[in-house]
Formats: sequence, structure tokens, C-alpha cells
Amino acid sequence: MSEKMMKKSRVLLFTLLGVVAVAALSMWGCGHTSYDTPAEKVVTTKTPTALITAADLDGWIKAGLVNKQGGYDRVVILDVSNNETDTSNKYYTVGHIPGAQLISAGSAAFMDNTRAEGPFNVTGSMVCTGATIDALIQGAGIDENTTIVITNNATNTVNVARAYTTLRYWGFPKNRLKVLQGGNAEWVTAGHALTKTVPTITRSTFGVAQNGTTRVNTDMRVALPEMIAYVQGIVAGNADNVTLIDTVRGASNPSATISSTTDLLVSGNAFTPFDGAIKGSFSYGAPAMVSPANTLYFKDADTIKADLANALGTNGVAKLDAAGRDATKTFISFCRAGNYASVGFFALDGIAYYDDPNVTVKWYDGSYGQWNLCASSDHTAVDTTGATVNAGGKLAVGSIWDTTSLMDNLTWNVGRTTVVNGVTVQRQIVNYASRVYTVEPSFADGNQIEAADLAYRSTVTRATSGGSTGGGGGC
Repeated sequence: MSEKMMKKSRVLLFTLLGVVAVAALSMWGCGHTSYDTPAEKVVTTKTPTALITAADLDGWIKAGLVNKQGGYDRVVILDVSNNETDTSNKYYTVGHIPGAQLISAGSAAFMDNTRAEGPFNVTGSMVCTGATIDALIQGAGIDENTTIVITNNATNTVNVARAYTTLRYWGFPKNRLKVLQGGNAEWVTAGHALTKTVPTITRSTFGVAQNGTTRVNTDMRVALPEMIAYVQGIVAGNADNVTLIDTVRGASNPSATISSTTDLLVSGNAFTPFDGAIKGSFSYGAPAMVSPANTLYFKDADTIKADLANALGTNGVAKLDAAGRDATKTFISFCRAGNYASVGFFALDGIAYYDDPNVTVKWYDGSYGQWNLCASSDHTAVDTTGATVNAGGKLAVGSIWDTTSLMDNLTWNVGRTTVVNGVTVQRQIVNYASRVYTVEPSFADGNQIEAADLAYRSTVTRATSGGSTGGGGGC
């Protein structure tokens, strides 16, 4: 063979080898950077729902996946146990699951009391910012190839659910988020030991919005203008088959059709101007989503679905029924401050409808604490003395943000009492005038939180060529 032909043959051979190599990379996911479609290697952390057992977690620990450096198949355990009143934490005093990392603020680590939305320049208990979530995940060594297990050293469902829900909002797919059924108590019941050894963690450089790409999942969060549109749609006939799940009104409560909402930013005897039930909503209280009561043992999918069918409507009598439940295309979970709403979101998104492509689950974090401030300043009501007084609304007269017409059993709180230090007194209405914009925005401009989160970019950047961070397990 001539030298010229030999050179041509070598070029063809190398070209073919290159094609084969690229095909192999595509097939096995080596160099794959997509978080939503992780590498084929990710098999050990796949589960039927977002709930996992102590046996599942024990297997991952024994396999060396917890806090593993690099690779696609790695696990980080977040213990979201609040500090005690004396500032101690059971993470240290009682112990924790081996390798678990403490988030001592609990659910508060995942919320923000400074964010503007709708006509309000500040609203309490809203979803946290990208900068906050970046600091949390980087400190825990979480990257785009991490499966996150959430647990708790108490029976607080809010802590684990708020963490799950917030991470879902910030772009973590549900197949990478797990909640330990029963929490740390179940770990011990299953025969495993706790430890007081704090793991040494290598910080990650991962961010939720890097290299010009944001992962924020605004579709699963309902902003105030969107909630108003959803309720208006329900009133107009509910052609979109939306079901509102009120997780704070207990169906067994004689006053189940009337909420009782204190302000999100002012403590004590400070109530929103009005209460009641958002039109079209059904009462399925967050405490009823676990069994036994007051534990971290969530009900299974079939039981949650049965509970939904039996959920009471705004009149406290009518049930959603199985047909109404099965016709639902979008569930929206809400409460007072977004916390119980996150429990509802987890129960539906992480368990009941985990693999159902026909049902969308959403979270309204503003909830009654925001909704029940939406009253214009010209409303009047009868107080507990029988006098007609201003009802306490602070929005502009004729405001497009006034939600009072979208309430069933509308009740003005100036006419209701509460008990303070054992004494029955008239409810005080919070003065939130300083939180209202002088010029209220339009609905189109009233989704400030999601606009800011879509524009957020992480302060750290990474190469776009893929591969794993750190050593081991990568390409």
C-alpha cells in the first residue's frame, strides 16, 4: 500500500474511532451535564416516590454514596432540625444519622421575610432567594449530581416539606429529592445508631443559576396575580379543572369554613382584615397527611387520594368526591404562611402524583397571610361593640388586587374576638399601610419574586464541558 493510501486509512480509522467514542459518551452519560436527565449510572437512588425507608438510606450509606467526592451517584443528607429554645440542637445532644449535615434554622432556612410581590413591597414567609439557596447547597457540598435526603430529629413535617418544596422551586427534580419516612426516629426504630460525629464536608461550587442558565421552576409556584386568576377561573366555571387544597382549615373543626389568620410579620394580636375560605377550596389539613398523628410517617399515595376525595368544600359539608379529584388537572396547596402548604405540596407532588404526567401540583406560598391583606381601604364592618368601623384594608379604592369578592364566608376580623393572656378581647387589625406601594402595579408587573428569580445568576461559574466535581466516579 502506498504511503499516501496508508495516511488516508489512518485518518478514516481515527474518524471512525471518534464517532464511536462520541456515541459511547452519549449512551452512558459520561460528560453529561443535564440535571433533569442524570447519567445512566444513577440507579441506586431511584425510588417509587420521594419517600424512602431507613433501609434505603442505610444501603446508600454502606455503598459509600453519602458525602462521596464526585461522581453521578452521590447522596447528601440534610437534617433540618430546629434549635431548641435554649439554642441547643438534638443533632448534637441526641445525635444524627451518620454523615447528615445540620440545617439548624429548619423551615426558616428556606423562606424570606423581605420580598415584594403584587401591591406589597414586602411579604412575609415567601420562598427564599437564589443567593440563599446557593449558600446552603454549596456549604453542604451539593452539586448537580447529588441526591438530597431530608430528615428531622423531631416530628415536624413542615421542616422536611418546606425544604423539599423550596428545592423543587429552585430546579432540583423530584427524582433527586427524598424525605426519610419517619425521620430520625424511624432510623433508630429500624435498629440503626445515631452518631454525634460531625462530617467534614468539601464545599461545592454548584449554583442554581450558572453559565447563563437558570433552573428555577416557576411553574410549580403560584404568585399572587396567578392565584387571583386561578380563583377567577374557578368562579367562571373551572374549565381548567383546578382544585385548591386548604391545608390549614381542619375539616373536623366546627369553624372549618372560616380561617383565622394572624399577620406574617407582626406577632401577637395582629390579624389580617378578613378571613373566610378562598372560593373553590377544599379542606385537607396538613396534620391529617400523616399517620399516626404527630409523626413523620406520611400516608401512602392511595390513602392521600382517598382523603382528597373526602375533602370538604368551602361550605364545610360538600365533598370533593372521587370524580372531582380524578378530573383535577392542577392542584394548588395553600395555608397561612406557606408552611402547611408545603406539606400538602409534598404529599401530592412527592407521593400521590409522583409519576403522573397528567396532574400538576403547585404551591401558593403567599397563602392567607398575603391573600387576606388584599382589601381596599373603603371597606367597613361592624365591630364587637356593634359600631360600623373601617375594616382595616389598606389597598387603593377600587384596587385590582382586592380579593374579598373571591372569598366564601367572608368575615371581617374587627367583628371577632380573640383570647390574649386568658382575656377575651377584640381582634386588632394589623396596620400594613407601609407595605403597600403608593402606585400599585398591574397584574403583569405584580410577579416580582419570580421575575427576580428568573433573572438571578449564581456568583460562581463552572466550565460548560461537563464531568463531575472533585474526584472519583466521573469521566
